[in-house]
Amino acid sequence: MGAWRNNKMAVKEVREGYTNKLKNKLYGLLCEYEKDGEWKAYLDAIIIELNGIPEEQQTINYLTLCHKVNMLRYLNYEHFRKTIFDCMNLLSKDEDRGIL
Repeated sequence: MGAWRNNKMAVKEVREGYTNKLKNKLYGLLCEYEKDGEWKAYLDAIIIELNGIPEEQQTINYLTLCHKVNMLRYLNYEHFRKTIFDCMNLLSKDEDRGIL
């Protein structure tokens, strides 16, 4: 029972760590957009990373996140910013269960 509990805790820590990493990447994307930097390359890197998540780990919230992130390229600043924060909130909302 102890090994199972330790493994479950380790999985939770990895999930939380990855969720925080993804939130930081989304915020970094917003910063790149606001300073008129290489935000499109940054966005592409996030999309590639999300597409690498194994299918058995994908949840409905994961799919929602992917669709929102994929549409960022076509949004004006106001909607871009709002969608970034929507994505970050989506990640926070599902943090205990994990979006991935």
